[in-house]
Amino acid sequence: MSTEWCKIMAMMLLVIGTSSPELRAGSTGSRDGSLRGTVTEAGTGEPIPGATVLIEETGRGVATSADGEFEFSDMPAGTYTMTVSSVGFSSQTVTVDHPYGEVLSIRLTLSVFEQEDVIVTSSPLGRSIQYQPAEAINAESLQRKAAPSLGEVLDGIPGVTTRSFGSAPARPVIRGFDGDRVLVMQNGERMGDLSSTAVDHAVAIDPLSMDRVEVVRGPASLLYGSSAIGGVVNMFSNDMPREWEAGTDGTVASHAATVNDMGAGLVRLQHATSKLAAAGRLIYRSGGNLRTPEGRLPDTAIDNFSYGGGTGYRAGSFETGVSLTGMDYTYGLPEAIDIPGESIEIRMDRFNVQSISTLKTDRFFEHAELRIHYSDYRHDEITMINSPEGRRDEQVDITFDQQTLSSSLVLQHRPIGTMEGAAGFSFNYSDIAVGGVDALTPDAGGYFLAGYLYEEIGLGDHLSFKAGARMELKETVVKINELFPDPDDFKDRSDIILSGAAGLNYSPSSNWTTGFQIARAYRTPTVEELYSHAAHAAAGSFDIGDPTLNNEFSLGTDLFIEHSSDRFDGQLSLFANRISHFVDFSPTGETHELSGLPVFRYLSKNAVLYGFEFSAAAGMSSLLSAGLGFDYVRGRERTGDRNNLTFIPAFRTSLSVTADDGSFWMGSRLVIVNSQEKVAPNEDPTGGYLLTGVDAGYRFSNEITASFRVDNLFNVKYRNHLSRVENRNAPMPGRNLNAMLRWNF
Repeated sequence: MSTEWCKIMAMMLLVIGTSSPELRAGSTGSRDGSLRGTVTEAGTGEPIPGATVLIEETGRGVATSADGEFEFSDMPAGTYTMTVSSVGFSSQTVTVDHPYGEVLSIRLTLSVFEQEDVIVTSSPLGRSIQYQPAEAINAESLQRKAAPSLGEVLDGIPGVTTRSFGSAPARPVIRGFDGDRVLVMQNGERMGDLSSTAVDHAVAIDPLSMDRVEVVRGPASLLYGSSAIGGVVNMFSNDMPREWEAGTDGTVASHAATVNDMGAGLVRLQHATSKLAAAGRLIYRSGGNLRTPEGRLPDTAIDNFSYGGGTGYRAGSFETGVSLTGMDYTYGLPEAIDIPGESIEIRMDRFNVQSISTLKTDRFFEHAELRIHYSDYRHDEITMINSPEGRRDEQVDITFDQQTLSSSLVLQHRPIGTMEGAAGFSFNYSDIAVGGVDALTPDAGGYFLAGYLYEEIGLGDHLSFKAGARMELKETVVKINELFPDPDDFKDRSDIILSGAAGLNYSPSSNWTTGFQIARAYRTPTVEELYSHAAHAAAGSFDIGDPTLNNEFSLGTDLFIEHSSDRFDGQLSLFANRISHFVDFSPTGETHELSGLPVFRYLSKNAVLYGFEFSAAAGMSSLLSAGLGFDYVRGRERTGDRNNLTFIPAFRTSLSVTADDGSFWMGSRLVIVNSQEKVAPNEDPTGGYLLTGVDAGYRFSNEITASFRVDNLFNVKYRNHLSRVENRNAPMPGRNLNAMLRWNF
């Protein structure tokens, strides 16, 4: 099965992979107790960067560098079983006698299935054992899914849909959870943008800068706190070098699309010595209004420039690095499409600094990682009126100015018998000022302090158990501003919150595995949910908050069963979340008289969300593969009239066929979305639709890859139930031809 199919139809597969017969290797680098090696392609001898190398006896895993090299430091003498895997290659199992000689050489052959990977976002231990569904998307898969926004890139993964409000602010929805319930992170830390607070706010990072994305479905509050009640998306980039070899390398990438006449380009360079590395990149993206089967959708143009750069340093067991990144983004919003001469756009600026340091020791806490992140974010929401005489007037409706400082410390202790674990501490401080003629909320500041304990215990050869607990102190201070001048209208909040999780992983063989988790997760209401009372023109709504809202608490369960073999991979995931004090952004059916906008209220409900995801990939020959996937989520109140919740995605079916000979690939995709009739009061239903797509590409070498993708091949007119465009009669984008090129040198 090609990596293309794995990307589009089965990214959620956490395949265990099929191992080749064991072989005895006696060529390992033993200097300073280190185990070193290289991973290359069997056919060409080219290095394979980003391959996963896992030592089964210790659970330790690393990824290979750009030159295909890896290293495990401080390895005691002994015999180890090492599993090496990479997307698009058959995994290799090697038995290693350590120490011995020089450098271990491992050669992988091309395969049709995505192989086992280490998902660092779901565990502080960096292990392949999973207790809830999670997947990683590598650089080639990201290239094939190239799009202007994170939501569009991830749309199509089972269980992941996208909230649509034009292209720029499209954001992932996981199992029906949207906004502040899905935590989007950059290199393991909160981004400090406002993408979670409203449908018109974009994720402040260009997808071209991402080298890898990890998606964890289901509650992850144990590790990340509030906002992780529905899942986590963790984006990784090389702005701060973490793994490198001496020398100079770089990347040139481009993306062009016809649906909005868009062009985008990336240039990245890195130079390194054995101890020091420096990198820098530039990205520019520009596109016009989206084409639909009924013509252009006004006010959906985008224009952004982003940059990043950083340094990395390593000496012995210590590594550190720092990066500086920024983004200047202007994009239109299709709110005022029925008002002649009026348009709305957002002008965003973000600057952030991030540092990550690691230290390995021979003490009880054998590995420490410290992350520090600072973000300075601002955006203005502007209404522009073009008069018949050609005069253009601008009005600043709302301004947001937010500074965020966060830090996390993870201390991993050495094994105690069969028990491995970590202690974690995190801190986050934010301060936001809200202005403009339609300021939604008062100003606010706040912080949280948290600590957690996480342990995994081996219960034999096939069974493992995890448990963890987190305690968090959270303070929110609300401040007056020009439109909210009375301090008696709001009050500060202080919360001490406990969360926890327990799980089992059972792998009776290399072909089968199952995972189960039960977790108590939480989310504190946002300032917008508590105190909004203003027209939000950019989002097309008049928002009314409720200062009496309680914290959300969720009891979530996940169960997945997975099978992997030479010619078949499949996974079934079942989930349920019982949530108390669920905050639902609900249409009232009323229209605000002065603004003419529909009124939405933040209402507290007791709710339940449950559903399933299924995906399967079958290799029909060494070149041809086929895939099938389903996902379904049901959301409703569990008390009172048991009304449906708003903006719940419809049942979706995905099919694909792909041919891939290792160099050239070509395939077709079919997505069937059912009608959504289970809607909340005052919410409109949407009809079903069928979308067809085709893909093709060629790997000229390990360095150059060209790919092409056509979405909505037959220019079908349809409406996504998660579309937030005020005029629901405005259809989604029409036929779109994408061309992508990436050159690593």
